[in-house]
Amino acid sequence: MKKFLKYSLIVIVILIVVVAFNFQKIMVKFASFMIEDSVNKQVKMQYDEKKVTKSKNDININQFKAELDQMSDLKFKNIGDLISNSNIKDIQSLYDSKKLTCKELVIYYLKRIEKYDINKLNSIIELNPDVIKIAIEKDKGTRSGKLYGIPITLKANIGTSDKMHTTAGSYALKDSILDEDSFIVKKLREEGAIILGKTNLSEFANYMSTKSSSGYSALGGQTQNPYGKFDVGGSSSGSASSVASGFSVASIGTETAGSIIYPSSQNSVVGIKPSIGLVSRDRIVPIAESQDTAGVISKNVDDAALILNSIYGYDPNDKDTVESKNSDENYIKYLNEKSIKGMKIAILKPIAVRNSDLVFFDNIEKDLKNMGAKTHIVSFSNEVNNIKMSESLEAGFKFDIDKYLKTAKVNGVNSLKDIVDINKEDLENRAPYGQDLLEKSLSNKMSSEEYKNLVESNKNIASKEIDSILKNADVIVSLSNQAATAYAPAGYPALTVPAGYKSNGEPIGITFVGSKFEEGKLLKIANVYENNTKYRKDPNLKY
Repeated sequence: MKKFLKYSLIVIVILIVVVAFNFQKIMVKFASFMIEDSVNKQVKMQYDEKKVTKSKNDININQFKAELDQMSDLKFKNIGDLISNSNIKDIQSLYDSKKLTCKELVIYYLKRIEKYDINKLNSIIELNPDVIKIAIEKDKGTRSGKLYGIPITLKANIGTSDKMHTTAGSYALKDSILDEDSFIVKKLREEGAIILGKTNLSEFANYMSTKSSSGYSALGGQTQNPYGKFDVGGSSSGSASSVASGFSVASIGTETAGSIIYPSSQNSVVGIKPSIGLVSRDRIVPIAESQDTAGVISKNVDDAALILNSIYGYDPNDKDTVESKNSDENYIKYLNEKSIKGMKIAILKPIAVRNSDLVFFDNIEKDLKNMGAKTHIVSFSNEVNNIKMSESLEAGFKFDIDKYLKTAKVNGVNSLKDIVDINKEDLENRAPYGQDLLEKSLSNKMSSEEYKNLVESNKNIASKEIDSILKNADVIVSLSNQAATAYAPAGYPALTVPAGYKSNGEPIGITFVGSKFEEGKLLKIANVYENNTKYRKDPNLKY
Protein backbone atom coordinates (compact mmCIF):
# COMPACT_ATOMS: atom_id res chain seq x y z
CA MET A 1 0.00 0.00 0.00
CA LYS A 2 2.85 2.36 0.90
CA LYS A 3 4.54 1.58 -2.43
CA PHE A 4 1.29 2.25 -4.24
CA LEU A 5 0.86 5.61 -2.50
CA LYS A 6 4.49 6.49 -3.15
CA TYR A 7 4.24 5.75 -6.87
CA SER A 8 0.83 7.40 -7.07
CA LEU A 9 2.30 10.55 -5.55
CA ILE A 10 5.17 10.47 -8.04
CA VAL A 11 2.72 10.08 -10.93
CA ILE A 12 0.61 12.97 -9.62
CA VAL A 13 3.69 15.21 -9.31
CA ILE A 14 4.76 14.30 -12.85
CA LEU A 15 1.26 15.02 -14.14
CA ILE A 16 1.23 18.39 -12.37
CA VAL A 17 4.62 19.28 -13.88
CA VAL A 18 3.50 18.18 -17.36
CA VAL A 19 0.23 20.09 -17.10
CA ALA A 20 2.01 23.18 -15.76
CA PHE A 21 4.61 23.01 -18.54
CA ASN A 22 1.97 22.57 -21.22
CA PHE A 23 -0.16 25.31 -19.67
CA GLN A 24 2.81 27.68 -19.85
CA LYS A 25 3.35 26.75 -23.50
CA ILE A 26 -0.34 27.26 -24.21
CA MET A 27 -0.28 30.67 -22.52
CA VAL A 28 2.81 31.71 -24.50
CA LYS A 29 1.14 30.60 -27.73
CA PHE A 30 -2.03 32.45 -26.76
CA ALA A 31 -0.06 35.63 -26.00
CA SER A 32 1.74 35.34 -29.34
CA PHE A 33 -1.60 34.85 -31.10
CA MET A 34 -3.02 37.95 -29.41
CA ILE A 35 -0.04 40.06 -30.47
CA GLU A 36 -0.18 38.71 -34.03
CA ASP A 37 -3.89 39.51 -34.13
CA SER A 38 -3.29 43.01 -32.75
CA VAL A 39 -0.63 43.76 -35.37
CA ASN A 40 -2.85 42.41 -38.16
CA LYS A 41 -5.66 44.71 -37.01
CA GLN A 42 -3.23 47.62 -37.02
CA VAL A 43 -2.13 46.85 -40.57
CA LYS A 44 -5.76 46.65 -41.67
CA MET A 45 -6.53 50.05 -40.12
CA GLN A 46 -3.39 51.68 -41.50
CA TYR A 47 -3.90 50.52 -45.09
CA ASP A 48 -7.22 48.87 -45.99
CA GLU A 49 -9.34 51.08 -43.72
CA LYS A 50 -7.19 54.22 -43.72
CA LYS A 51 -9.13 57.22 -42.46
CA VAL A 52 -9.06 60.58 -44.23
CA THR A 53 -11.13 63.26 -42.52
CA LYS A 54 -11.90 66.93 -43.06
CA SER A 55 -9.55 67.81 -40.19
CA LYS A 56 -6.42 66.76 -42.09
CA ASN A 57 -4.23 69.68 -42.99
CA ASP A 58 -2.64 70.15 -46.42
CA ILE A 59 1.13 70.18 -46.84
CA ASN A 60 1.93 73.44 -48.62
CA ILE A 61 4.64 72.23 -50.98
CA ASN A 62 3.64 74.83 -53.59
CA GLN A 63 5.28 77.58 -51.53
CA PHE A 64 8.59 76.10 -52.73
CA LYS A 65 7.50 75.46 -56.34
CA ALA A 66 9.92 77.89 -58.00
CA GLU A 67 12.97 76.47 -56.21
CA LEU A 68 11.88 72.85 -56.70
CA ASP A 69 11.30 73.37 -60.43
CA GLN A 70 14.82 74.76 -60.79
CA MET A 71 16.38 71.45 -59.71
CA SER A 72 16.58 69.13 -62.71
CA ASP A 73 15.90 65.41 -62.47
CA LEU A 74 19.59 64.77 -63.18
CA LYS A 75 20.69 67.09 -60.36
CA PHE A 76 18.15 65.44 -58.06
CA LYS A 77 19.56 62.00 -58.88
CA ASN A 78 23.16 63.13 -58.52
CA ILE A 79 22.54 64.54 -55.04
CA GLY A 80 20.85 61.29 -54.05
CA ASP A 81 23.89 59.33 -55.23
CA LEU A 82 26.23 61.78 -53.52
CA ILE A 83 24.68 61.48 -50.06
CA SER A 84 23.79 57.79 -50.25
CA ASN A 85 24.97 56.04 -47.06
CA SER A 86 26.45 59.33 -45.79
CA ASN A 87 26.44 60.37 -42.17
CA ILE A 88 26.43 63.93 -40.83
CA LYS A 89 30.19 64.35 -41.00
CA ASP A 90 30.22 63.05 -44.60
CA ILE A 91 27.58 65.62 -45.60
CA GLN A 92 29.51 68.42 -43.92
CA SER A 93 32.63 67.32 -45.83
CA LEU A 94 30.62 67.69 -49.05
CA TYR A 95 29.76 71.24 -47.96
CA ASP A 96 33.42 71.99 -47.25
CA SER A 97 34.53 70.69 -50.65
CA LYS A 98 31.79 72.71 -52.41
CA LYS A 99 30.28 69.54 -53.88
CA LEU A 100 26.98 70.30 -52.15
CA THR A 101 25.25 73.31 -50.59
CA CYS A 102 22.75 73.50 -47.75
CA LYS A 103 20.18 74.94 -50.15
CA GLU A 104 20.63 72.04 -52.59
CA LEU A 105 20.25 69.45 -49.84
CA VAL A 106 17.10 71.10 -48.48
CA ILE A 107 15.54 71.29 -51.94
CA TYR A 108 16.50 67.65 -52.55
CA TYR A 109 14.63 66.59 -49.40
CA LEU A 110 11.63 68.76 -50.30
CA LYS A 111 11.47 67.13 -53.74
CA ARG A 112 11.57 63.68 -52.15
CA ILE A 113 8.75 64.69 -49.81
CA GLU A 114 6.74 65.97 -52.79
CA LYS A 115 7.41 62.78 -54.78
CA TYR A 116 7.08 60.09 -52.13
CA ASP A 117 5.33 61.46 -49.05
CA ILE A 118 2.47 63.88 -49.68
CA ASN A 119 -0.77 61.85 -49.85
CA LYS A 120 1.37 58.70 -49.87
CA LEU A 121 3.54 57.74 -46.88
CA ASN A 122 2.20 60.81 -45.07
CA SER A 123 5.09 61.09 -42.61
CA ILE A 124 5.39 64.89 -42.70
CA ILE A 125 2.67 66.98 -41.03
CA GLU A 126 4.09 70.45 -41.71
CA LEU A 127 7.02 72.06 -43.55
CA ASN A 128 9.00 75.02 -42.29
CA PRO A 129 8.08 77.87 -44.69
CA ASP A 130 11.46 79.53 -44.03
CA VAL A 131 13.58 76.42 -44.58
CA ILE A 132 15.09 77.45 -47.94
CA LYS A 133 15.79 80.95 -46.65
CA ILE A 134 17.56 79.44 -43.61
CA ALA A 135 19.59 77.13 -45.87
CA ILE A 136 20.73 80.07 -48.01
CA GLU A 137 21.83 81.91 -44.86
CA LYS A 138 23.83 78.85 -43.80
CA ASP A 139 25.57 78.77 -47.17
CA LYS A 140 26.56 82.42 -46.79
CA GLY A 141 27.68 82.10 -43.18
CA THR A 142 30.72 80.65 -41.46
CA ARG A 143 30.41 77.02 -40.52
CA SER A 144 29.94 76.62 -36.78
CA GLY A 145 28.26 73.98 -34.66
CA LYS A 146 28.33 70.19 -34.69
CA LEU A 147 25.11 70.05 -36.77
CA TYR A 148 25.86 72.92 -39.13
CA GLY A 149 23.67 72.76 -42.23
CA ILE A 150 22.01 69.46 -41.30
CA PRO A 151 18.25 69.26 -42.08
CA ILE A 152 16.38 67.70 -39.16
CA THR A 153 12.66 67.18 -38.54
CA LEU A 154 10.78 67.32 -35.25
CA LYS A 155 7.87 65.23 -34.03
CA ALA A 156 4.79 67.47 -34.00
CA ASN A 157 4.59 67.53 -30.20
CA ILE A 158 7.95 69.34 -29.93
CA GLY A 159 7.59 73.09 -29.47
CA THR A 160 8.93 75.80 -31.77
CA SER A 161 8.37 79.55 -31.88
CA ASP A 162 8.79 79.90 -35.64
CA LYS A 163 5.95 79.82 -38.17
CA MET A 164 5.24 76.12 -37.53
CA HIS A 165 2.59 74.79 -35.16
CA THR A 166 3.00 72.53 -32.14
CA THR A 167 -0.10 70.36 -32.26
CA ALA A 168 0.63 66.75 -31.25
CA GLY A 169 -1.63 66.03 -34.25
CA SER A 170 -4.70 67.35 -32.43
CA TYR A 171 -7.36 69.49 -34.08
CA ALA A 172 -7.80 71.32 -30.78
CA LEU A 173 -4.19 72.55 -30.96
CA LYS A 174 -4.17 73.32 -34.70
CA ASP A 175 -3.46 77.04 -34.14
CA SER A 176 -0.80 76.53 -31.48
CA ILE A 177 2.38 78.53 -32.10
CA LEU A 178 4.60 78.89 -29.04
CA ASP A 179 6.22 82.11 -27.91
CA GLU A 180 9.54 80.35 -27.32
CA ASP A 181 11.43 77.38 -28.75
CA SER A 182 11.65 74.26 -26.63
CA PHE A 183 15.02 73.80 -24.92
CA ILE A 184 16.16 71.05 -27.28
CA VAL A 185 15.18 73.06 -30.37
CA LYS A 186 17.24 75.97 -29.05
CA LYS A 187 20.18 73.61 -28.72
CA LEU A 188 19.68 72.22 -32.24
CA ARG A 189 19.63 75.72 -33.70
CA GLU A 190 22.69 76.72 -31.65
CA GLU A 191 24.54 73.76 -33.18
CA GLY A 192 23.61 74.92 -36.68
CA ALA A 193 20.83 72.45 -37.52
CA ILE A 194 18.16 73.38 -40.08
CA ILE A 195 14.63 72.56 -38.89
CA LEU A 196 13.03 71.23 -42.08
CA GLY A 197 9.56 70.54 -40.73
CA LYS A 198 7.49 68.49 -38.32
CA THR A 199 6.48 64.85 -38.52
CA ASN A 200 3.17 63.10 -38.00
CA LEU A 201 2.56 60.94 -34.96
CA SER A 202 0.00 58.82 -33.21
CA GLU A 203 -2.14 61.67 -31.85
CA PHE A 204 -1.04 62.93 -28.43
CA ALA A 205 1.85 60.46 -28.67
CA ASN A 206 -0.63 57.56 -28.71
CA TYR A 207 -2.65 58.82 -25.77
CA MET A 208 -5.89 59.55 -27.60
CA SER A 209 -7.80 56.28 -27.91
CA THR A 210 -7.33 52.59 -27.12
CA LYS A 211 -8.92 51.83 -30.50
CA SER A 212 -6.76 54.11 -32.63
CA SER A 213 -4.44 53.31 -35.50
CA SER A 214 -0.71 53.78 -34.92
CA GLY A 215 0.58 56.73 -36.90
CA TYR A 216 -2.83 58.40 -37.16
CA SER A 217 -3.66 61.94 -36.08
CA ALA A 218 -6.55 64.21 -36.94
CA LEU A 219 -4.26 66.82 -38.50
CA GLY A 220 -1.71 64.50 -40.06
CA GLY A 221 -3.82 61.59 -41.26
CA GLN A 222 -2.30 58.10 -41.49
CA THR A 223 1.46 57.57 -41.74
CA GLN A 224 2.59 54.37 -43.44
CA ASN A 225 5.67 52.14 -43.51
CA PRO A 226 8.01 52.69 -46.51
CA TYR A 227 9.03 49.01 -46.53
CA GLY A 228 5.57 47.74 -47.40
CA LYS A 229 2.19 46.95 -45.94
CA PHE A 230 3.51 46.60 -42.39
CA ASP A 231 2.69 48.19 -39.04
CA VAL A 232 4.38 51.60 -39.02
CA GLY A 233 4.58 51.58 -35.23
CA GLY A 234 4.03 54.50 -32.93
CA SER A 235 3.95 57.00 -31.61
CA SER A 236 6.98 58.55 -33.37
CA SER A 237 5.64 57.08 -36.61
CA GLY A 238 6.34 60.03 -38.89
CA SER A 239 9.85 60.53 -37.53
CA ALA A 240 10.82 56.90 -38.16
CA SER A 241 9.09 56.60 -41.54
CA SER A 242 10.51 59.90 -42.82
CA VAL A 243 14.10 59.16 -41.82
CA ALA A 244 13.90 55.68 -43.35
CA SER A 245 12.53 57.22 -46.56
CA GLY A 246 15.26 59.84 -46.84
CA PHE A 247 13.20 62.98 -46.17
CA SER A 248 15.75 64.41 -43.71
CA VAL A 249 19.05 63.41 -42.15
CA ALA A 250 17.44 62.66 -38.79
CA SER A 251 14.44 63.40 -36.61
CA ILE A 252 13.74 64.12 -32.96
CA GLY A 253 11.02 61.85 -31.59
CA THR A 254 9.58 61.31 -28.13
CA GLU A 255 8.92 58.24 -26.03
CA THR A 256 6.87 57.36 -22.99
CA ALA A 257 6.92 53.55 -23.39
CA GLY A 258 8.29 52.28 -26.71
CA SER A 259 7.35 55.27 -28.86
CA ILE A 260 10.85 55.74 -30.31
CA ILE A 261 12.06 52.16 -30.09
CA TYR A 262 9.10 50.38 -31.72
CA PRO A 263 8.62 52.60 -34.80
CA SER A 264 12.40 52.73 -35.30
CA SER A 265 12.47 48.93 -35.25
CA GLN A 266 9.52 48.74 -37.66
CA ASN A 267 11.08 51.21 -40.11
CA SER A 268 14.67 49.93 -40.02
CA VAL A 269 16.30 52.96 -38.43
CA VAL A 270 18.32 53.66 -35.29
CA GLY A 271 16.41 55.06 -32.33
CA ILE A 272 17.73 56.12 -28.94
CA LYS A 273 15.46 56.74 -25.96
CA PRO A 274 17.62 58.51 -23.34
CA SER A 275 17.45 58.22 -19.57
CA ILE A 276 14.91 60.44 -17.85
CA GLY A 277 16.83 63.56 -16.85
CA LEU A 278 19.34 63.56 -19.70
CA VAL A 279 17.24 65.52 -22.22
CA SER A 280 14.85 68.36 -21.41
CA ARG A 281 11.08 67.98 -21.90
CA ASP A 282 10.52 71.76 -21.87
CA ARG A 283 7.70 72.83 -24.23
CA ILE A 284 7.01 69.29 -25.44
CA VAL A 285 3.36 68.20 -25.36
CA PRO A 286 3.42 65.51 -22.63
CA ILE A 287 1.79 62.27 -21.68
CA ALA A 288 3.47 62.02 -18.28
CA GLU A 289 6.77 63.56 -17.27
CA SER A 290 7.50 60.53 -15.09
CA GLN A 291 8.30 58.60 -18.30
CA ASP A 292 8.43 61.15 -21.16
CA THR A 293 11.64 62.00 -22.96
CA ALA A 294 12.77 63.23 -26.36
CA GLY A 295 15.27 61.16 -28.33
CA VAL A 296 16.97 60.73 -31.68
CA ILE A 297 15.96 58.76 -34.77
CA SER A 298 18.59 58.42 -37.50
CA LYS A 299 19.89 56.05 -40.16
CA ASN A 300 23.06 55.19 -38.27
CA VAL A 301 24.54 55.12 -34.78
CA ASP A 302 27.14 57.80 -35.62
CA ASP A 303 24.45 60.40 -36.23
CA ALA A 304 22.44 59.34 -33.17
CA ALA A 305 25.50 59.90 -30.96
CA LEU A 306 26.32 63.27 -32.53
CA ILE A 307 22.77 64.60 -32.16
CA LEU A 308 22.39 63.25 -28.62
CA ASN A 309 25.62 65.10 -27.81
CA SER A 310 23.96 68.28 -29.06
CA ILE A 311 20.63 68.12 -27.23
CA TYR A 312 21.35 66.75 -23.77
CA GLY A 313 22.01 68.89 -20.72
CA TYR A 314 20.62 70.80 -17.78
CA ASP A 315 17.53 72.93 -18.27
CA PRO A 316 16.19 74.94 -15.30
CA ASN A 317 12.68 74.46 -16.74
CA ASP A 318 12.96 70.67 -16.30
CA LYS A 319 13.81 69.70 -12.73
CA ASP A 320 14.77 66.14 -13.70
CA THR A 321 17.70 67.38 -15.80
CA VAL A 322 19.50 68.58 -12.68
CA GLU A 323 21.13 65.13 -12.70
CA SER A 324 22.94 66.04 -15.93
CA LYS A 325 23.82 69.59 -14.76
CA ASN A 326 27.53 68.95 -14.36
CA SER A 327 27.85 66.33 -17.08
CA ASP A 328 30.43 66.90 -19.79
CA GLU A 329 29.87 63.51 -21.40
CA ASN A 330 31.06 63.19 -25.00
CA TYR A 331 29.08 60.41 -26.62
CA ILE A 332 31.19 60.52 -29.78
CA LYS A 333 34.12 58.90 -27.98
CA TYR A 334 32.19 55.65 -27.60
CA LEU A 335 32.16 55.26 -31.38
CA ASN A 336 35.94 54.81 -31.34
CA GLU A 337 35.66 51.48 -29.53
CA LYS A 338 35.55 48.74 -32.14
CA SER A 339 35.13 45.58 -30.07
CA ILE A 340 32.67 44.11 -27.59
CA LYS A 341 34.79 41.04 -26.95
CA GLY A 342 34.21 39.79 -23.43
CA MET A 343 31.15 41.94 -22.80
CA LYS A 344 28.42 40.13 -20.91
CA ILE A 345 25.06 40.44 -22.64
CA ALA A 346 21.78 39.24 -21.17
CA ILE A 347 19.36 38.32 -23.94
CA LEU A 348 15.75 38.77 -22.87
CA LYS A 349 13.75 35.67 -23.71
CA PRO A 350 10.89 36.58 -26.05
CA ILE A 351 7.58 35.53 -24.56
CA ALA A 352 4.74 37.38 -26.22
CA VAL A 353 6.04 37.93 -29.75
CA ARG A 354 4.91 37.13 -33.25
CA ASN A 355 6.08 33.77 -34.57
CA SER A 356 7.87 35.55 -37.42
CA ASP A 357 10.05 37.32 -34.83
CA LEU A 358 11.36 34.17 -33.17
CA VAL A 359 13.97 33.32 -35.81
CA PHE A 360 15.68 36.64 -35.03
CA PHE A 361 16.13 35.62 -31.40
CA ASP A 362 18.59 32.92 -32.48
CA ASN A 363 20.20 35.20 -35.07
CA ILE A 364 20.88 37.90 -32.49
CA GLU A 365 22.56 35.49 -30.10
CA LYS A 366 24.68 34.09 -32.92
CA ASP A 367 25.71 37.55 -34.15
CA LEU A 368 26.73 38.73 -30.68
CA LYS A 369 28.74 35.58 -29.98
CA ASN A 370 30.53 35.99 -33.31
CA MET A 371 31.60 39.46 -32.11
CA GLY A 372 33.13 37.93 -28.99
CA ALA A 373 30.39 38.77 -26.50
CA LYS A 374 29.39 36.37 -23.75
CA THR A 375 25.65 35.81 -23.83
CA HIS A 376 23.09 34.23 -21.56
CA ILE A 377 19.29 34.07 -21.64
CA VAL A 378 17.19 35.88 -19.04
CA SER A 379 13.52 36.54 -18.33
CA PHE A 380 11.74 39.23 -16.39
CA SER A 381 10.25 37.99 -13.13
CA ASN A 382 6.56 38.13 -12.29
CA GLU A 383 7.28 41.30 -10.28
CA VAL A 384 7.08 43.25 -13.55
CA ASN A 385 3.37 42.42 -13.65
CA ASN A 386 2.95 44.61 -10.55
CA ILE A 387 3.93 47.73 -12.48
CA LYS A 388 0.77 49.82 -12.93
CA MET A 389 1.81 51.82 -15.96
CA SER A 390 -1.61 52.52 -17.43
CA GLU A 391 -2.86 53.88 -14.09
CA SER A 392 0.21 56.08 -13.80
CA LEU A 393 -0.11 57.52 -17.31
CA GLU A 394 -3.84 58.13 -16.91
CA ALA A 395 -3.25 60.31 -13.86
CA GLY A 396 -0.04 61.86 -15.13
CA PHE A 397 -1.55 63.02 -18.41
CA LYS A 398 -4.23 65.04 -16.63
CA PHE A 399 -1.69 66.80 -14.43
CA ASP A 400 0.96 67.37 -17.08
CA ILE A 401 -1.16 68.38 -20.09
CA ASP A 402 -2.84 71.09 -18.02
CA LYS A 403 0.57 72.33 -16.87
CA TYR A 404 1.84 72.34 -20.47
CA LEU A 405 -1.17 74.29 -21.75
CA LYS A 406 -0.48 77.04 -19.22
CA THR A 407 3.00 77.35 -20.76
CA ALA A 408 1.87 76.98 -24.36
CA LYS A 409 -0.85 79.64 -24.09
CA VAL A 410 -3.06 78.26 -26.86
CA ASN A 411 -6.05 80.54 -27.48
CA GLY A 412 -9.22 78.94 -26.13
CA VAL A 413 -7.44 75.79 -24.92
CA ASN A 414 -6.46 75.96 -21.27
CA SER A 415 -7.09 72.43 -20.05
CA LEU A 416 -7.65 68.79 -20.97
CA LYS A 417 -11.38 69.45 -20.63
CA ASP A 418 -11.16 72.09 -23.37
CA ILE A 419 -9.50 69.57 -25.71
CA VAL A 420 -12.16 66.93 -25.03
CA ASP A 421 -14.97 69.46 -25.55
CA ILE A 422 -13.52 70.78 -28.83
CA ASN A 423 -13.26 67.22 -30.19
CA LYS A 424 -16.85 66.47 -29.13
CA GLU A 425 -18.10 69.21 -31.45
CA ASP A 426 -17.20 66.98 -34.43
CA LEU A 427 -16.02 63.53 -33.32
CA GLU A 428 -16.27 62.07 -36.82
CA ASN A 429 -13.54 64.37 -38.11
CA ARG A 430 -11.64 65.35 -34.98
CA ALA A 431 -11.57 62.00 -33.17
CA PRO A 432 -12.73 59.24 -35.56
CA TYR A 433 -11.31 56.51 -33.29
CA GLY A 434 -12.82 58.15 -30.21
CA GLN A 435 -11.00 59.78 -27.31
CA ASP A 436 -11.52 57.34 -24.46
CA LEU A 437 -8.00 57.83 -23.08
CA LEU A 438 -8.50 61.58 -22.87
CA GLU A 439 -11.88 61.09 -21.19
CA LYS A 440 -10.57 58.54 -18.67
CA SER A 441 -7.73 60.85 -17.77
CA LEU A 442 -10.11 63.79 -17.41
CA SER A 443 -12.30 61.85 -14.96
CA ASN A 444 -9.32 60.47 -13.00
CA LYS A 445 -9.59 61.32 -9.29
CA MET A 446 -6.08 60.37 -8.16
CA SER A 447 -4.47 62.99 -5.95
CA SER A 448 -1.03 64.38 -6.70
CA GLU A 449 0.34 62.59 -3.64
CA GLU A 450 -1.17 59.25 -4.69
CA TYR A 451 0.21 59.77 -8.18
CA LYS A 452 3.68 60.53 -6.85
CA ASN A 453 3.63 57.35 -4.75
CA LEU A 454 2.45 55.25 -7.71
CA VAL A 455 5.21 56.61 -9.96
CA GLU A 456 7.79 55.84 -7.28
CA SER A 457 6.43 52.31 -6.81
CA ASN A 458 6.54 51.60 -10.55
CA LYS A 459 10.04 53.04 -10.78
CA ASN A 460 11.31 50.92 -7.87
CA ILE A 461 9.88 47.67 -9.25
CA ALA A 462 11.20 48.33 -12.76
CA SER A 463 14.67 49.53 -11.76
CA LYS A 464 15.17 46.62 -9.36
CA GLU A 465 14.18 44.20 -12.13
CA ILE A 466 16.69 45.62 -14.60
CA ASP A 467 19.41 46.14 -11.99
CA SER A 468 19.15 42.51 -10.85
CA ILE A 469 19.84 41.34 -14.40
CA LEU A 470 22.64 43.88 -14.90
CA LYS A 471 24.48 42.51 -11.85
CA ASN A 472 25.62 39.73 -14.18
CA ALA A 473 25.57 41.58 -17.49
CA ASP A 474 26.78 44.80 -19.10
CA VAL A 475 23.57 45.31 -21.07
CA ILE A 476 20.23 43.66 -21.76
CA VAL A 477 19.20 42.85 -25.32
CA SER A 478 15.65 42.35 -26.57
CA LEU A 479 13.70 42.18 -29.78
CA SER A 480 12.16 45.55 -30.68
CA ASN A 481 10.39 47.08 -27.65
CA GLN A 482 9.99 43.87 -25.60
CA ALA A 483 11.77 45.43 -22.62
CA ALA A 484 9.74 48.67 -22.56
CA THR A 485 7.52 47.43 -19.73
CA ALA A 486 10.56 47.74 -17.44
CA TYR A 487 12.94 50.32 -18.91
CA ALA A 488 10.18 52.93 -19.39
CA PRO A 489 8.97 53.23 -15.76
CA ALA A 490 12.56 52.81 -14.55
CA GLY A 491 13.61 55.84 -16.60
CA TYR A 492 16.48 53.85 -18.13
CA PRO A 493 17.91 54.24 -21.65
CA ALA A 494 17.28 52.03 -24.67
CA LEU A 495 18.75 52.01 -28.17
CA THR A 496 17.51 50.04 -31.17
CA VAL A 497 19.45 49.12 -34.33
CA PRO A 498 18.21 47.36 -37.49
CA ALA A 499 18.60 43.58 -37.14
CA GLY A 500 17.40 42.47 -40.57
CA TYR A 501 14.19 41.74 -42.44
CA LYS A 502 11.62 38.98 -42.37
CA SER A 503 10.94 36.86 -45.44
CA ASN A 504 8.17 39.27 -46.46
CA GLY A 505 10.47 42.29 -46.15
CA GLU A 506 9.23 43.59 -42.78
CA PRO A 507 12.05 45.16 -40.72
CA ILE A 508 12.93 44.21 -37.16
CA GLY A 509 15.33 45.77 -34.68
CA ILE A 510 17.53 44.65 -31.82
CA THR A 511 17.29 46.81 -28.69
CA PHE A 512 19.98 47.38 -26.06
CA VAL A 513 18.97 48.45 -22.54
CA GLY A 514 21.29 49.77 -19.84
CA SER A 515 21.17 51.34 -16.42
CA LYS A 516 20.51 55.05 -15.93
CA PHE A 517 22.84 57.37 -17.87
CA GLU A 518 24.60 54.44 -19.57
CA GLU A 519 23.88 55.81 -23.06
CA GLY A 520 27.60 55.67 -23.85
CA LYS A 521 27.76 51.93 -23.24
CA LEU A 522 24.68 51.39 -25.43
CA LEU A 523 26.17 53.50 -28.23
CA LYS A 524 29.40 51.50 -28.07
CA ILE A 525 27.76 48.10 -28.43
CA ALA A 526 25.20 49.33 -30.97
CA ASN A 527 27.95 50.82 -33.12
CA VAL A 528 29.94 47.59 -33.09
CA TYR A 529 26.82 45.57 -33.87
CA GLU A 530 25.84 47.90 -36.73
CA ASN A 531 29.32 47.89 -38.29
CA ASN A 532 29.65 44.11 -38.06
CA THR A 533 26.21 43.21 -39.40
CA LYS A 534 25.34 46.08 -41.79
CA TYR A 535 21.74 44.83 -41.98
CA ARG A 536 20.10 48.13 -42.86
CA LYS A 537 19.05 48.86 -46.43
CA ASP A 538 16.96 51.71 -47.81
CA PRO A 539 13.33 51.02 -48.77
CA ASN A 540 12.50 50.73 -52.44
CA LEU A 541 10.03 53.58 -52.88
CA LYS A 542 7.92 53.06 -55.99
CA TYR A 543 5.49 55.96 -56.14
